[in-house]
Parts: sequence; structure tokens; C-alpha cells
Amino acid sequence: MAPADTATVAPRCTWDHSADFLLLPGDGLILANGDGVITYFDLRARQLMGREPGCRCGDRLDEIWPELAEVLEEHALVAGRSGPVVTRVGIGDRLRTVNLFRSDCGIGIVLLADRCDANGTFHQQLLMHQRILQHVRDAVIVTTAEPMAAPGPVIIYANPAALRQTGYRLGEVLGRSPRIFQGPDTDPAALRTLREAMRHWQPARQKLLNYRKDGSSFWVEIDIAPLEDSDGWYTYWVSVQRDCRRPGRSS
Repeated sequence: MAPADTATVAPRCTWDHSADFLLLPGDGLILANGDGVITYFDLRARQLMGREPGCRCGDRLDEIWPELAEVLEEHALVAGRSGPVVTRVGIGDRLRTVNLFRSDCGIGIVLLADRCDANGTFHQQLLMHQRILQHVRDAVIVTTAEPMAAPGPVIIYANPAALRQTGYRLGEVLGRSPRIFQGPDTDPAALRTLREAMRHWQPARQKLLNYRKDGSSFWVEIDIAPLEDSDGWYTYWVSVQRDCRRPGRSS
């Protein structure tokens, strides 16, 4: 049986929370809407697929990668209900591991890079960073750097403090936009200030009214900054959020 056929019946696995990151440097990201039309497709995903650069936004997944479209149809409901799902899918003459997750506008696919590190250095460093972030008292949220257009950058990590602050489980926020924390009284002007800074890849600080999963609101002071890779390309945004008083209120 060909690898592609095998992939369509590959067993679904529980997402590995050992690192708590939805995707890592070297992984590729694809976003598609509910009709299976690609809305975002990064360069790394294109490289991992081994396809020509003709894959663009607006292409249908079932046309450029039918095996993946079939796997999505099988697992999308579970990914939307229970959080990210890891499975394997055929492409060309090999199987590739993918993470499937719910996004604000449909479904997301993370193509996992091959991590060949005989000494385990990468995983040791990742575990160290994870442990540090777990003990940080401020809420820390990491998103992808792009897309800037809707649905915007997607959350790839939230530390325990962020989950306590908002009342969500990790699987409920991974793959979503930070808009999940906004509500009817979140100041549009403050959001525009943040988005303008992000368009220019600049750090920014704002006070925002955020919302918990139960609908209650709280004020946070948020600091955002872009993170660049070894090539100087911005790949992530990191957001540090701490509870604060409502602007204009004295202590």
C-alpha cells in the first residue's frame, strides 16, 4: 500500500503537551477556512511540502494535497472540540507528522520539521525555557508573527499564569487569535495602537480591558515585542500581561 493511502487511516494521537508549544522554529503553518481554501501558507510549510511556490492563498487543499484534505475531514471535529490533534499524512513518497488545530476562521495545520539532534540539545533548551515560563508570575502568550490579516497571528503558547488569568485550558487557546480575550468594552483605539506597532514590527505597551472565559472582565497592562530568528526574520510575537487598575483610577 502506498504511503499516501496509509496516511489516510493513520491513527490519531493525543497531542504531546511535553513542550506546550503548538509549533516551533522550523515548523510550517497552513491556515484554511471552513471550505478547505487556504487563507495563509508560510514559506516553511511550502518548503516542507516540497511543492513549487505556486501554492498560494486561495488554493484548495483537496487540489494541492488531497491526502491532507481527507485527514482534515476525519479529525477536524475532534481538533475543534478537544484541542490540537497529531497525526501522520502522506506527501510524495513519505509520511509527515502534522498538528491539526481549530483556528478562528477554520482549521490550522502545523507541518512538523524533522529534528535531528543527537545530543538532545534542542529539546533540553526547550524544556528549560518551558520550566522558566511556567514559574513566571505574569501571563506570557506567544503567537506567530503572521498573518497580519484576519484572523491574525495565532497563539502557539500560553503559560500557566495566562491560563489562570483567563480561565481557559491550554487546548482552548492554542491556534486561536488573541481576539479571544477581547470583548464589547475593549477599547478599539488601544487595539489600533497595538496593531499599528505590529505592522511596523515595533514593541508596544497598552492597557486593555480583557475578558475571561466566563465573560467577566479585567484590566491588564500588555507589553508586546517581536522575536527574530537567527536570520533576522521576525517569526513570533511575545506578549507579557499583568493585572492592573483601570486607567484613570487612583490607588
